[in-house]
Amino acid sequence: MMTQFLVNIGYILMLLALLVRDILWLRTILMSGQIILFSYGLASGNYSVAFWNILFFCINGFQVFRLIRERSPIELQPEITDLYDVIFYKMRRREFLNLWHMGSIDSIENGRLIKDGHKQKKLYLILSGRVRVEKDGALITYLGRGAFLAEMSFLTGEPATADVFAEGEVRYMFWEQQKLNDLKKINADLIIKLQNILGKDLTEKVKAESQR
Repeated sequence: MMTQFLVNIGYILMLLALLVRDILWLRTILMSGQIILFSYGLASGNYSVAFWNILFFCINGFQVFRLIRERSPIELQPEITDLYDVIFYKMRRREFLNLWHMGSIDSIENGRLIKDGHKQKKLYLILSGRVRVEKDGALITYLGRGAFLAEMSFLTGEPATADVFAEGEVRYMFWEQQKLNDLKKINADLIIKLQNILGKDLTEKVKAESQR
């Protein structure tokens, strides 16, 4: 009688888990059901049921640990906090740091960073200084900290549509587009968030240009 009670409780918990939308709670409730079914397997002598449910319990336990770790609050370095708060705020902080650490920091002084008509292999984010954007020698705009460069090439694969020159020293973060394309295969959600951020950046640039 007790064994039948255990198996029914276990399956009820697993049913409840399938009704939960949050993946963390889903896995946590599944673990409760699986440990009960593991107990049922031991009590009834059905060791196959016990083995598979303790295996599922361990797998879900690892995933729950990973999810809690991903969602736990983390501190950002002061020099990048404003970038996260203004630009990358739709990402979780850990996602932002993972993306950040994929990039590299470099600098240029009074030189051309992007050439009109050339296909770009990098996505740029200005950290300090100012760049001048030109089209056929005519000034389009100036951009500073927090502005993306070559985002259109990343989103569409098309060549750059303007020249970009550094005025004085400019520090920037850059990501190899191939690395970002590879990341899409293993973390599509992060790339979708990045694409949304770049789309917003482009929209704001077009809006600002139309108001000039």
